[in-house]
Amino acid sequence: MFLLVITMLTLDLRHYQCPQQFVQFKLGLKKSHFEQSKIKFLIDLEQPITDIELFLKKNNYRYQFDKQSSLLIVEPLGV
Repeated sequence: MFLLVITMLTLDLRHYQCPQQFVQFKLGLKKSHFEQSKIKFLIDLEQPITDIELFLKKNNYRYQFDKQSSLLIVEPLGV
């Protein structure tokens, strides 16, 4: 029997302003790819997030964005 453990990284982007928020977002994605784990981003909805959503859609990421709780969960590509 095999046990598959999926870890989830967390990155708090709430104290970053645009464009640094997007830069940190991409660094977090890079780390999640390296570790092959999902990543949870805490987002400040006062900051524009259109660029983040466009990036995810353009690159075919699977993600869930709960605007009410300001959580964005992204799965690494290829998982």
